[in-house]
Amino acid sequence: MEGMTLGKISTAVGGRLLNAPRNRKVTGVVIDSRQVKPGCLFVALKGNKRDGHEYLEAAIAAGAVAGLSQQTPEKQPLVVVKNTRAALGDLAAAYRQLFSNLRVAAITGSSGKTTTKEMLGVILARRGKVLESEGNYNNDLGVPLTVLRLTAKHQLAVVEMGMNAPGEIRRLAHIARPWMGIITNIGDAHIGAFRNRRALANAKLELLSRLEPGGMSVLNADDPYLAKAASGLQRVLTFGMVPHADVRVLEAGVHLAGTHAVLGHASQREEIRLKALGVHQAWNAAAAVAGAVALGISFKAACDALTGFRPKTSMRLELLRIGQHRLINDAYNSNPQSASAALELLAELPSPGKKYFVVGSMLELGVRSPEAHRELGHQAAISGIDGLITVGSEARSVAVGARRAGGIRWMAKLDSVMEVMKTLQPQLSVQGDLILVKGSRGIGLEAFVEEFKRVYNR
Repeated sequence: MEGMTLGKISTAVGGRLLNAPRNRKVTGVVIDSRQVKPGCLFVALKGNKRDGHEYLEAAIAAGAVAGLSQQTPEKQPLVVVKNTRAALGDLAAAYRQLFSNLRVAAITGSSGKTTTKEMLGVILARRGKVLESEGNYNNDLGVPLTVLRLTAKHQLAVVEMGMNAPGEIRRLAHIARPWMGIITNIGDAHIGAFRNRRALANAKLELLSRLEPGGMSVLNADDPYLAKAASGLQRVLTFGMVPHADVRVLEAGVHLAGTHAVLGHASQREEIRLKALGVHQAWNAAAAVAGAVALGISFKAACDALTGFRPKTSMRLELLRIGQHRLINDAYNSNPQSASAALELLAELPSPGKKYFVVGSMLELGVRSPEAHRELGHQAAISGIDGLITVGSEARSVAVGARRAGGIRWMAKLDSVMEVMKTLQPQLSVQGDLILVKGSRGIGLEAFVEEFKRVYNR
């Protein structure tokens, strides 16, 4: 953090500065008292389980110059506001204005946004110093914390934006002030907060209304909602398989070492080999390349930069060799589109033994949940897998859909992740099987993955 004092921060958030001089410099912002370093501002947030105000004294003792607080304990240096969560966003928005020459690329979508962000970051890193969202820091806490990491050395920034309700993308765009907006797709992730997919699409499209003057939109031409939006825009690049897409997916295939894709742009054609699993990775690559082209990077240079790309985040279609078995660890999160893509991968990859699908509930789907889970079960049944384990109450509908379609030899419906290992282990073959693990983060299937490693890595 550069160029901010407690006085400027107090003004930016509309707060009252207590027990500290206005000219005191602030070198960073944290929301976790364990991350406090001398010179930083500690933001006290009220959570569902803990209240950050309980750690104000410890944070200041560890070197924080002040706390951003909704309370006024005696003698502590504080910037007092009505709502610290909202104030954090206000502070980031004010800080962003100090970097008028910076171009920000914002990425949202129902799935693929984290991988697309990482791909674009890899491409842009060849052009200069790039600030990139860490992990999936994509909400009203993560985006401000990303913006507050900006320094004068950064020439570009790539910011991921997620949402759970209308208006959230608009607020995040107000904070980050993107020049370019990339929307990967419109699916069913978080659709429980919306009337239908059209309402979800409109909420994602809020990003485009907040772009900086002269900014560019990058949209998926294979998505009907985004294709319609693109037709009404002047400064837009599209990606996808349809013939009129600006960056086209010409070929895509998957193998045990990763994914290969052939992309086309104008009269050019380039092959990319990714150390990332899934045919859908070709669309993520096309989105990132289109974004890079919009920022002035040549098509060939963008494609070349992605050769050998490997996702930073674990538990995202991560192929693990564990003993004699292979396990596709995709326990990071789930929605109908990403689960379908993962199941396609399971069907495509070779296996000397059998294929099993360990599927956890897909959360936050609202009234769409039973139907979406049944559809996934139907896909599992016709994909040719040998066994299915469902984990969680919502996931039981996967078994219902699979049973109706027929074809799966063995199924089990479980309530707890702790039951998966003892249920699956007797079914596994000596020659080695292929197991896909996929579910929403709230189900915690990563615990099964770790147990599987302990048992079979001996």
